[in-house]
Amino acid sequence: MSFISFSFVGLYFFALLARWGGPLVFRRSHGGGTGLRVLSLLVLSWVFYAWHVPWYILLILVSTGVDYLAARGIHSTPVAHTGRRKAILTISLLTNLGLLGYFKYADFLVSAVNETAGTGLTVPEILLPIGISFYTFQSMSYTIDVYRGRIAAEQSFLRVACYIAFFPQLVAGPIVRATELLYQFGRKRHFHLHVFMAGGYLVLRGLFLKMVVADNLGIIIDQHWAQASQTGQGPLALAMLVFFACQLFCDFAGYVDIARGIAYQLGFRLPLNFNAPYIATTFSGFWGRWHITLSQWMRDYLYIPLGGNRKGRGRAFLNLMLVMLISGLWHGANWNFVAWGGVLGLALGLERLLSIGKAPRGWMGTLTWFLVVQLTWIFSMGLFRAAGIEEGWAVTHNALQGLMTLPMSRLDYIGTDGMIVLGWWFTLPVWLLHVRSLLSERWGWGDPSTYERSFVAGAMLAVLLVLYNSSQPFIYFQF
Repeated sequence: MSFISFSFVGLYFFALLARWGGPLVFRRSHGGGTGLRVLSLLVLSWVFYAWHVPWYILLILVSTGVDYLAARGIHSTPVAHTGRRKAILTISLLTNLGLLGYFKYADFLVSAVNETAGTGLTVPEILLPIGISFYTFQSMSYTIDVYRGRIAAEQSFLRVACYIAFFPQLVAGPIVRATELLYQFGRKRHFHLHVFMAGGYLVLRGLFLKMVVADNLGIIIDQHWAQASQTGQGPLALAMLVFFACQLFCDFAGYVDIARGIAYQLGFRLPLNFNAPYIATTFSGFWGRWHITLSQWMRDYLYIPLGGNRKGRGRAFLNLMLVMLISGLWHGANWNFVAWGGVLGLALGLERLLSIGKAPRGWMGTLTWFLVVQLTWIFSMGLFRAAGIEEGWAVTHNALQGLMTLPMSRLDYIGTDGMIVLGWWFTLPVWLLHVRSLLSERWGWGDPSTYERSFVAGAMLAVLLVLYNSSQPFIYFQF
């Protein structure tokens, strides 16, 4: 079920009614928080997930059941019995990674074996369950944190199930830790109009970013992408990569804004997942702002256990490369995403290896590193969007040529197609949003006032009503 559908609107209003509609549901549940409030939210979350492929609900039930029992088992086992605790954790991790591996990577691995060994292995056609990469990582983090002693095992199965299946962020994040969300299902919440309105503003902003900017940019990119991979299309290729960088941000950040806004309106707080990534001036700074919850997950559950930067620069470089390669593969089961992760891992690794990851001094240094970070990210978009590595490298190569020759080329080239001109206008709100964040961070403009938010909300609603045509699926639903 997509956020942008009449069926979701019905579920959303039913959730609001169940959450705030009466004292029977509103009151704090007794007996460990296993009352109607949690139960109704859980049922709605499962309905949301099973809407299109009902039997896939079994996958999330398996992950939930295994991790609930594993956490209880780890918590009840004395710390001195390390072997048994590790065995229980291993069962949990193998179950989650096994489900994720089969449904997301089986076809990719079999194809790789066939190409390498010349075999003819086949696997049944698999429809990827939406959100499996997100809720699997979220579920695993719960058992790992119980094992590490950072959180006690939850006694209520309903709370654990609701934490894993919470419908606003179920299919595309943010990836929320149990320490951030699980306790909220047992708290007594009161309705506050200003919180509800703040959630509404986030929902409206998310709809604007998705339905106005991302979807319209997607139409333009689909029309011109094939041409951008052809020889001599440098300026067009550069435009397509800039457009896709904006489309990807607006598509994903739009979803997260909607998810956080709905959670606010239901009385829950979800963590920030984007923090104006396009004003970053270092590679590490960019990944501290983009898909923050995934970056933190990779850091805490993969990079640090591998040794982090505690074993010298060379080992840190290798760890970063491995983490980014895995991160690329997490995004998609094909070589494009592996290469994409490798490019970004190389940039991060070189930054750390050469000790150039500190914030630059002076406006020239800031501008220089801003351009370097943006070019590295934008060129890697060619791999992210392309149907194959060859096409991705072709678009990236053309874009680099276009960047080199742009000052000497006819500037009206980009204006020969009205759709391209329109695409540049659609990127404008993205940069305005980031400039606002830059002013707030570095020059103390402070948070937007109520009047500013009201004006922006009205403008977004007006543009949304005028420019919305049809909605495309969220890009991150495929991950």
